[in-house]
Amino acid sequence: MNRCWEWREALLAVALGLWLVGFWVGDGWHHRRALGLVVPFLLVGADRVAGAIWAVRWLWAVGLLLGWQALSRSWADPPLVEVGRPGDAGVLFLLGAAFVAVGRRKDFGIWIIGGLAVLGACLVVFLLGVFYGDPAHDLASHRFRNVLVYREYGGLNPVLTGMLCSSGAVAAAWFTVRGRGWLSRIPWALALAVLVFGMLASQSRGAMLGFAGGVGALLFFEWRSCRSAVIAIAGTGGLYFLALLRSQQGADAAGGLLERGSSGRFAIYQWFVERLSGLEFVVGRGFGTNSEIPAEELGWLVHHPHSSYLTQFVLGGLIGLVLLLVVLGWSVREAWKEGNRGQSLWAGLLACGLGSLLFDGAELFTLHSVPRLELLLVVVPACLLAGQAFAQEGGPEDGSGGRATSGSGD
Repeated sequence: MNRCWEWREALLAVALGLWLVGFWVGDGWHHRRALGLVVPFLLVGADRVAGAIWAVRWLWAVGLLLGWQALSRSWADPPLVEVGRPGDAGVLFLLGAAFVAVGRRKDFGIWIIGGLAVLGACLVVFLLGVFYGDPAHDLASHRFRNVLVYREYGGLNPVLTGMLCSSGAVAAAWFTVRGRGWLSRIPWALALAVLVFGMLASQSRGAMLGFAGGVGALLFFEWRSCRSAVIAIAGTGGLYFLALLRSQQGADAAGGLLERGSSGRFAIYQWFVERLSGLEFVVGRGFGTNSEIPAEELGWLVHHPHSSYLTQFVLGGLIGLVLLLVVLGWSVREAWKEGNRGQSLWAGLLACGLGSLLFDGAELFTLHSVPRLELLLVVVPACLLAGQAFAQEGGPEDGSGGRATSGSGD
């Protein structure tokens, strides 16, 4: 018990990191219930979590946002979705505080992200073999899916699979750039290449947009040492298009990306905005309201508004959208400051996540959205960043009253 007490932050970091693995290998139902396995570690580290809630003001803004979302359920119109009841806000707040507490120890947050990137690269190698090893699947005409998630439906949606790969690729790019010497950069460059190939094979333009934003942010801060990452990305892109040319339908692949156009996004956005009226513009329809579009309306079933920002406006109104932008704006500001201090990882991850969710995704601050990945793409990096930024600015790094160092944390 003494050892557990001494190592409680490290144990909490390991438990949270293992839970995040579920985004790659588990479906939503099992993944949410796996949070029960994290509870003992939250209890052991309760003093650290409580200290983070008290000290980190960013969490206060998150609490205000979650409170508004929970309150909006009181005027939500039926039918309500079955999951994500008001208790979801409390659970997510505690989970976010735990990530903030872990982030106050700089190395913990960085290696959680790095561990997920390594895991993702290993899984993508395996998944590419499984998916395209099937004679029925062709690289050009069949978009890559993570078949470990939602197996009964043929795997995770290609768009979400691409987003998983793009977020992991941005993290791998950062480790590639920050590696000391070629021997340390080569393994990360290989991981980066694998994840970029998976992203391209998903043919998800949203994932590519997010990846471009994330890499752009990294290049802005790390332009002096970005050659190895750029070579890996360019080489993988060339390899992918060569593979397409060898494919039976390779000539039509690029045309297919253009033919999809906006994929009906503007029709979806127009449908939701036209149905907001009066007070709904200010307070929204209420979180928990079913935000599907029936198939008879547009010709196909739409499960969510396909933009996290539009979703926030539709369900939380102008008030909810402003609260969300305050929370995200705070995170972007801190990411910029950390980037100038030499820690550009968070700027890259946030740029990737926020860019990817511009034309896809649903509720950001919830455990129960339809796409599921908003938490991994934005909320987790923002929480780890909040903890590190607090420590960098002179707050207690470990909750014991010690002062944080001013190092870059790599």
